[in-house]
Amino acid sequence: MWTELIRNLIAAETHSSGILEQLGIDFNLIIIQAVGFLLLLWLMMRYFWKPIEQMLEARRQDINATYDKIEADRRAMEQLRAEYEQRLAQIEAEARERIQHAVGEAQQLREQILQDARRQAQEILARAQEQARLEREKLLTELQTYVADLTIAVAERVLGESLDDERHRRLVNEFIQTVGVR
Repeated sequence: MWTELIRNLIAAETHSSGILEQLGIDFNLIIIQAVGFLLLLWLMMRYFWKPIEQMLEARRQDINATYDKIEADRRAMEQLRAEYEQRLAQIEAEARERIQHAVGEAQQLREQILQDARRQAQEILARAQEQARLEREKLLTELQTYVADLTIAVAERVLGESLDDERHRRLVNEFIQTVGVR
């Protein structure tokens, strides 16, 4: 195939050698340069192009791997962010629940303290009333005794007689009963 092409080119050279010579073109030089170029192209393809192509392919794979790693890292980051937000929402819900529980306990404690205070106040009031009643009865008894003693003293003077202890007590009791009835 190459040989035929070269023969055809040589034959064409002999026919057109007049015009090419006038233009200063040497057909043999063109063929040698074309063969040299093809040889150089073949050498470049064989020894340089494949290594360069392999290097470019390795670089492309490295870039793709880096891109895939970045994408995986981004997805992992998004997942971590979602988990963080979920955990944060859960913590906030737990905190609200604890606060509400603490408020409920505080209200119960407040009610219990108020009930205890009311009960103690009622007990104190009841004791004070009982104590006042006892004091009133004691004062009333003392007053009755004092009035009876005074009455006996007045009666002794009026009657001019002396009363013995037994009669004195009997008169005091009678007077207390009559005063107590009123």
